[in-house]
Amino acid sequence: MPLPPVEERFEIRELYDTFYLALNEADADAIKSCFAPGGHIKRYDGEPSTPEFAAATGALWNSDDVGQTYQHHVTNVLVQPDPQGREDFCFVKMYFLVTGVWEPPHVIVRWSCTAHDVLQRVDGTWLFHTRQITLNHNSTGPHWANEPPHADWDFAKNVPVGV
Repeated sequence: MPLPPVEERFEIRELYDTFYLALNEADADAIKSCFAPGGHIKRYDGEPSTPEFAAATGALWNSDDVGQTYQHHVTNVLVQPDPQGREDFCFVKMYFLVTGVWEPPHVIVRWSCTAHDVLQRVDGTWLFHTRQITLNHNSTGPHWANEPPHADWDFAKNVPVGV
């Protein structure tokens, strides 16, 4: 199976830029629009994630003094053919950094991550089918005492806890 054409690889890069900018800005609709039906993420700590959880976490972080300084920086996106040879799928390896400000004006790299993703073309648009996000080093995983947590989420119901 050949690589998607250059124009589609540009669209794939736009998908990543759209997703991470939406996460930074807590744009729930844009976050959710990046996923194919049934699309999901498996996070660095092994926990499952859904587009709705990502949107809720973006909103939580955006309402916190430290969290609103988080910025996701996409650094490398390598598009490859789908290992299973499916026509409307491709495989992507990518890196991203998350920066934050705890003590202005000092910006730190909070997380350095890699993702191995399967994308699906749905109605001509590339979307996330599955994502596996990992930390480049486990020591960056534990949270600092003063940073915002992820949203408190009921993954069985795919809603915030208590709803």
